Amino acid sequence: MFRFGNPEYLYLFIAVPIIIFLFILWRIDRNKKLKRFTTTETLDKLMVSNSKYKPYVKLVTSILLLSSLILALSDPQIGSKIEKVKRSGIEIMFALDVSNSMLAEDLQPSRLDRAKQILNKFLDELVSDKVGLVVFAGDAFLQMPLTTDYSAAKLMISTSNTDLIGTQGTAIGKAIDICRASFSSDKTIHKVIVLLSDGENHEDDAVTAARKASDEGIRIFTVGMGTVAGAPIPLKAGTNDFLKDENGNVVITKMSPDLMNDIANAGNGRFELGSAKYSDIEKVLKDISGLKKKSFDDMIYTDYDDKFQLFLLISIFLAVIDLFIFEKQSPILSKVKLFEGK
Repeated sequence: MFRFGNPEYLYLFIAVPIIIFLFILWRIDRNKKLKRFTTTETLDKLMVSNSKYKPYVKLVTSILLLSSLILALSDPQIGSKIEKVKRSGIEIMFALDVSNSMLAEDLQPSRLDRAKQILNKFLDELVSDKVGLVVFAGDAFLQMPLTTDYSAAKLMISTSNTDLIGTQGTAIGKAIDICRASFSSDKTIHKVIVLLSDGENHEDDAVTAARKASDEGIRIFTVGMGTVAGAPIPLKAGTNDFLKDENGNVVITKMSPDLMNDIANAGNGRFELGSAKYSDIEKVLKDISGLKKKSFDDMIYTDYDDKFQLFLLISIFLAVIDLFIFEKQSPILSKVKLFEGK
C-alpha cells in the first residue's frame, strides 16, 4: 500500500509548467534583444563559446530537482505492517453514467462533474462500509471492486470520464446486473446500489434488472442527473460547439425522472434529483445508513515506512550537478567534435 504523508505539498507541482513557460518567454525575449544589436552570423561568432543546449539541460535538471524536493516534502510512504481488524458495515455499489449526455451543463459544472461531487460527499460520510464502482454508457464494466479504501474510490471516481467506454448509449440494466455480480455471496449483509444517471436509457430494460436485484435483497437508490428541460451536449467543455443530429439540429438531452423513479421503486429504494440541494440528496444516504450493519474482517496497513529520504538524496545529487552546469562550453569538451563533418 502506497500513500503520501503530506499530500497537500503535491499541489506545488503546479509550479513546473509555470517555470517552463517563463523559461520559454525568457529565451524568446533574450534572442530578440541580442538580434537588435547585430546579425545572426556575427552573433554566432561572438557567442561561439556559449552552448546552445546547456540552458535546456540546466532547465531539465532544475525541474527534476524541484520535483524531487516536492516528493520529499510530500513524504511518500509504503505500508509495512498488515493487521486484521473488525469492521461493521454494508456493501454499496456506485453505478456512474459516463455517456456523452452527462457532459450537458444544465447542472453545473456538468451532469458528470455534479455526480462526482455527490459521490465524494457520500464517501466523506461513510465510515466502514465497503464500496465499489461500475461505470456505464452503451456498455458497462466494473471500474473498482468492493473495498474500504475510500481514497482509492475517490481516485477512481475522479478519473471516470466519457472516454472510458467507446460504445455510446445508456445501458442502465447491464450496469445493475454487473453491480449485482460484484457483491459478495454473503446473504446476511445488506447490499445497496446507488445509481447516478440522466436516465436516457436506450439499451435494455432497466426496470426488469432492478426487480431482479430487489428479488435478491438488493436495494437500488437513484439520483437523476440533469433537468427535464434538458440541455445541448457540448463536444468540448466550455464551448458553444454542440452535438447535432443528421439534419444539423442541435441535440437536446433531457433527464428522465419517470424512469429513474421506476427503477428506484422496483429496487425498493428512493429517487432524488441531482439538481436538488445536498440536504435533499442526503436523504438517500440517511436511508442507507439506517440499514443494519454486519461485522466483517478487513486487512489494513497499520504501519508505514517513510521514503522521503530517497527523494532528498536525489535532490542533493541533482543540486550538485546543477552547480557544474554553465551556459558556456567546457574548454575540454569543446575540443571533442562528435558531429564534425555532419
